[in-house]
Amino acid sequence: MRPFASGPPGNDRDYRIAIQVLHGCEPQASLAQWLIDLDPSCYETVVVIAPVGGLPKVWPESLRVIHTTSDELASSDACLCCAMSNEVSDALRQLFFAVLRKQQSAVGLIVLATSAISTEPLALALKHAPFLGQRYRLTAAGPV
Repeated sequence: MRPFASGPPGNDRDYRIAIQVLHGCEPQASLAQWLIDLDPSCYETVVVIAPVGGLPKVWPESLRVIHTTSDELASSDACLCCAMSNEVSDALRQLFFAVLRKQQSAVGLIVLATSAISTEPLALALKHAPFLGQRYRLTAAGPV
């Protein structure tokens, strides 16, 4: 897996890191349901972004988590990069540089848990913030 490579010229393969958004219900419930189907061999390449208190009671120790202080997507009606609070955008930037510096292992999937009805703020951030849009792509979004 080459999540940060641009690929050879003419290659239309998208090497950006995939972001899957679990939304529409409480993060704790979404993640509990999502975790049932996750193959434990994938834990090493997955990073979960969830608000503090948003994890299920039973959580695999080897599955990386970035906690945010709030459920930012649920409280934002604007693009995350334009909002006053941008914890998710900052977390994505910091994660990218940590992997680049080899302070963290490679990432193949970001899972963002939120109670938000819409993923529009994240989609807009990926569209309007060049740094994020060039490194991450929204691949799946929907209620669990």
